[in-house]
Parts: sequence; C-alpha cells; structure tokens
Amino acid sequence: MFLSLTGRAPRPFSKALRFDTAMPSLPATRSAEPRGTWQSSLRHGLGLRSPMHALLADANGVWAWAPGDAHAAATRHASAQEWFAAHPDCDVRLWVAAQLTCSPDRHRDSANHDEEALRSRARQDLIERHGHVAADWALATWKNDAARGVCALAGIDLSALNREASRHGVRVQSVVPWWYHAFLAAKRCVNALNQADHGQVCVVEGAQVAWVTTARGLLADVQQRPLESASIGALQAALNAAAAQTPGPSPVVLGQGLADGASARGLNALVLGRLDGDQPPLWLRPSAREALH
Repeated sequence: MFLSLTGRAPRPFSKALRFDTAMPSLPATRSAEPRGTWQSSLRHGLGLRSPMHALLADANGVWAWAPGDAHAAATRHASAQEWFAAHPDCDVRLWVAAQLTCSPDRHRDSANHDEEALRSRARQDLIERHGHVAADWALATWKNDAARGVCALAGIDLSALNREASRHGVRVQSVVPWWYHAFLAAKRCVNALNQADHGQVCVVEGAQVAWVTTARGLLADVQQRPLESASIGALQAALNAAAAQTPGPSPVVLGQGLADGASARGLNALVLGRLDGDQPPLWLRPSAREALH
C-alpha cells in the first residue's frame, strides 16, 4: 500500500491515496517577460527540467532539500510559495507536517464502507470535532488488505498552492503526510514490523505525534495526538497511556523536535536515532530515488 496525497481528482478506491481537489497536470505559462516564457516552454518541450526537489511544509514555513547532495541539511523558507518563486521550472514532492494534517477516528465497521461512505462519515466526524471549517478540507483515502481510512489536509489550500506552483512552472508531483514517510523508514529499519501480527510506530514531530498501528507490516490505523510539551517526559507519558489502552510489543519511535531528545535512553520503546532538532535528521531525508507515493 502506498499513500499519495495529491490534488488530482479521486480515482476508484485503490492503493493510491489522493486528495479530492483539482490539480493541473501541466504547468501553466508563467506571467513573465517574453524571453522567460519561451525559454520555459522550450525547457518543458525538451524535458530539461531540474531534478526532483523535496519540501516539508509545516505551520511556519517549509524545509527544502536540494537534489544531489545526500549529506546537506535542509534549508528554511518562509513558505512554499516563496520557494516556488525562487526555483522555477522544477518538479517537487511535498511532505506535510502533522500540524497540517488530521486523521479522524476510524470506526470498527469502516472496512465495510465503500469510498463514498467512508469519506462522508469522516467528513461528518471532522466537522463535529473541528467545526464547519473542516467542511472544506481536502480528504484522501487509504486502503490495504488490513484496513482502510481517511486523512485530511487541514492546513493547506491545495488548489491555491497548485495555482501558485503553476505560475512559476513548478509541478507538484505528490503531497504526502510526513508521518507516512517516517512510517516507511521505520519498516525498512525494523524488519520485525513487517512480520509481527501487530506493531506500533510513534512518529514524533515536536509536540505532535502520529500513532501508527500495523498488522503484518500494513497500515491498520493512525491517530494523531498532541503531547503536553515537546519533551521526553511528555512522550513517555503518552507511550504509557497508549500501552495501557492497547497492550502489545514495544513501539518503534522516531522523529524530531523534542527539546531534550538528544538522548532517549529512558523511553520504553525502540528509538531510531535522536529525537531533537528543528528539522528531520539526515537519515530521514526524502530520497529522489523513491517511487512517487
């Protein structure tokens, strides 16, 4: 199962997870001087586009990874729109931080719902929890042999973002929650997650965590929860509460953003790397060689 949150129109219920807002398949002609316009058209016609870039959007801006240097840290930009203007005529994958996504509670009978019913019930739940602003949030569905569910893009107007990207000749190839990228990385690092009947992965993004439940390596459920603070102590309290509610194997924990996350020896979990830092660790940076989600 792969998860892709893009703005393309929804397809039949399949492995691809896509948002339900329109995204142009080709970049629009940029409003620039004539020389820039024909150069852009020529570049697109010859296939001479820049290598794939990667962005991670959060509530305060974006982190950007340049292609070609696997050891370079991400650079900070005020917004995706600012980055588009500075990097015209390129392709980009956009990952979205937990601050900008929302996962409604998955109902026990959701496996029996078709896609339309699943979206309708999720929309109703989101409106009840967050108010009528949630009526306009883009939704995406996911499905595999273990379960199915919905994810909402709560902090980005995807249509407006794509219009701004097109204005600069930028093609947004995919939009994916960061927790899903981290979940896949955890499965690559911990083979037991792919074999165990049940597993748990906790993706930390500062004071936000995504609690992923697996069934023989497949995504079975995801719940996003706030921590009391961006600290090891608050994370341990959340882990203890989750263990009391759903006993099982020790969770796999990874991520960033905890003030005291340089050492996590006291956590009752398998911790992958450090949990501090403002941006994801280098070992978690997206790879241009990964298949499009």
